[in-house]
Amino acid sequence: MSEQTEIAEINPKNPFCNETEFEHYNSDYGEIVPQIRMEGCKIPLFPNFRERSRIRRYENIVGGFLLGHFALMNILFLILGEGFIWMMSLADGTMTELPENYHSLAWEYFENTSSYTAIMMLCIAGCSVAVVWFGCKATKIPISNLFQTKDFNIGLALSYIAIALMIQTATGWLAIGIEELLEGVGIASYEPDISSSKDIKNIMMDIIYGVIVAPVTEELLVRGFVMKNLSRVSQRFGIIMSAFFFGVWHENIAQFVLAFAAGCFFGYITVKHNSLIPSIIAHMAVNFCATVFDLCDTFNLETAGNIFNGFYTLVVIAGVILLIKMLITERFPYATPQQSERGIRIALTSPLLMGVLLCHIGSAVFMIVQENL
Repeated sequence: MSEQTEIAEINPKNPFCNETEFEHYNSDYGEIVPQIRMEGCKIPLFPNFRERSRIRRYENIVGGFLLGHFALMNILFLILGEGFIWMMSLADGTMTELPENYHSLAWEYFENTSSYTAIMMLCIAGCSVAVVWFGCKATKIPISNLFQTKDFNIGLALSYIAIALMIQTATGWLAIGIEELLEGVGIASYEPDISSSKDIKNIMMDIIYGVIVAPVTEELLVRGFVMKNLSRVSQRFGIIMSAFFFGVWHENIAQFVLAFAAGCFFGYITVKHNSLIPSIIAHMAVNFCATVFDLCDTFNLETAGNIFNGFYTLVVIAGVILLIKMLITERFPYATPQQSERGIRIALTSPLLMGVLLCHIGSAVFMIVQENL
């Protein structure tokens, strides 16, 4: 009788009895194993066919929506960009005959305008919000559930900012080391073009996109829709896998290192507080500091750059101390044996989830090959 009572009391929000997970973040596992509340139900070490299929369904939904995001974003950007070039050609064509290479020259000009950043921001933000909205509908996750903030305050926000900046600095050095190793064997890694324009419109668009739009939409997509669904079995798997997606999404080696490390931290604080607000704040702070350094370099503001760098260094040192304290007093979620059997093995057999990874990895490899031609 006691055994039956214990079995009947399986917690749908912590069915694997994992003490390192934050129960308030978990989804109801009854959506994967509907009979979980029935007397006599128990979760075996190895999932059966139906349980694997239902886990794989959520992973394929994530992969399918991300594939849609990848395709729609590129198609939409191409259409809007070509529309911009077409309008330029109409205006220029009234003045003189257009040269044969006008289209390529127009694209080069377009890439250095504020319109380029505005269109890119519109495409990425619009597609990300659409995927989050419809993806959460498809997986029955209320958007409000992504912001049910628990036990969060200004002090923690400041400490997370310091830790995030420390991680950014440490992984930045690591990324430089990796690039130097690659160059040593004759491989030039691809790096995205970074605008150094002094045009005020370009600068304002870069600030709006980099400091506000990108952190909000990326966190909504990656730590919201993606991680929430990939954490249905294991928070550890969800955090690490979503961070891997976040890194691969940037499609270059240096930013992969930066994004993966930061993504693991952003994922942890999201799970801990059951909210995207902490990760959005930390993400904004990281991008803000990077933007300030870029502006100081662009305008040769040596004194301002030195002052800001000094302040930044103090914050990074504080971040080291705070991270050590966090590692001592807190624990990153681990996976129980049951959760491990429902993790990477099933993900590798989810074709749409693997498909979106291959798309971004293939794109990254293509750009590296182009860089070395």
